[in-house]
Amino acid sequence: MRRRAQGFSLLEMIGVMAVMAILAGALAPSVFQLLERGYQDAERQSMAALGEAMQGYIRANKMIPTENINNWSTAVAAFAALPPQRVVLNEKNFQRRLYVDPVFFTTTAQTFPGFIQDVGLAAMPNSPRMMIVSNLQAAVSANLSSAANFAAVWNQTGSPLLVESNTLLIERVNLAAVFKRVVLSNSNTSQAGYVIETGTEGAVAGGSGGVDGTRSLFVISDSQLGLNAAPFPGGATQRRLIVSRDLSLRYQTDGSNWFWSES
Repeated sequence: MRRRAQGFSLLEMIGVMAVMAILAGALAPSVFQLLERGYQDAERQSMAALGEAMQGYIRANKMIPTENINNWSTAVAAFAALPPQRVVLNEKNFQRRLYVDPVFFTTTAQTFPGFIQDVGLAAMPNSPRMMIVSNLQAAVSANLSSAANFAAVWNQTGSPLLVESNTLLIERVNLAAVFKRVVLSNSNTSQAGYVIETGTEGAVAGGSGGVDGTRSLFVISDSQLGLNAAPFPGGATQRRLIVSRDLSLRYQTDGSNWFWSES
């Protein structure tokens, strides 16, 4: 008596395939969501790193790049030791964008010209803010050339042109803490000098009638400050220090030295 051949019938195979198709259809959305969540998490980490690299570049080089894609991406890439394309493109290969507050320096809106520190700023920047924006669904193209539009996106108030979400990420970089105030007082009747990093020598007016000449500066944190004796220009450097906090220094009446006038 012959044994019947073992195996699956055609109907059984069709049934199994139908069950597998149903399971695949049910699992596909979950797999897609997990993949998207992975892209979002990776992009958040990348954006945070780019924000830190931007501040690091500014402190290390004493300059702030413009919004031009080649300018800022090259700067950040150099500091973070990354290929520029890793800075320009996000996890989905869409272009990121840098926005700088149009009222960065003053209350008058303008295209940000960039900044290279020389003799220091006479006043604290009005709104030293920038945003790196990344959209995982498309390239970022919004026009934030007005201060109101920039502020609306930064604060996510009103009707912002860019609405923050899981797929549209904003890395806010507030540079207010990067700038330090330095007050230089001169009780000597002759002008004294100062130099920030390797910039041009600036003058501190001489005292008159018992009143010190003064100069107030705002410089990028970690800048080297050289304090020169009278006469200006060309007096010998008496002190060098790194500006890591707000400080005040005074040049003595007899011109013998600069010293701390307050901590």
